[in-house]
Amino acid sequence: MSKRMLLLTAGVLATGLAGIVMAGQPRQAPKQSVYPVHATPEMMQLSRDEHDLIAEMIRAQLAAERSQFPKQRAAGSATPIASGTTTARRRADRTLSSLRGGRNG
Repeated sequence: MSKRMLLLTAGVLATGLAGIVMAGQPRQAPKQSVYPVHATPEMMQLSRDEHDLIAEMIRAQLAAERSQFPKQRAAGSATPIASGTTTARRRADRTLSSLRGGRNG
């Protein structure tokens, strides 16, 4: 048997034994609290208020993004001269286009 085959066999055997040993480890159930703490109605109301506040913030952010989308779309479709694009910006756009596989024009 070659040295390479012997190492491969030893590696497979070691991996198998490690798997058997790890699978045979006793598992303990997570310990539960001896003294359960119940939430008071005030704590639950505070949690609901926080959730409502976060939901309102997300709705406001989405509305702001939606209102900016037409402006960004109009700015993106403008000609480079009308939007004030510089030569360096055009060069960077060409470089990005070539990296994406587009035309270099």
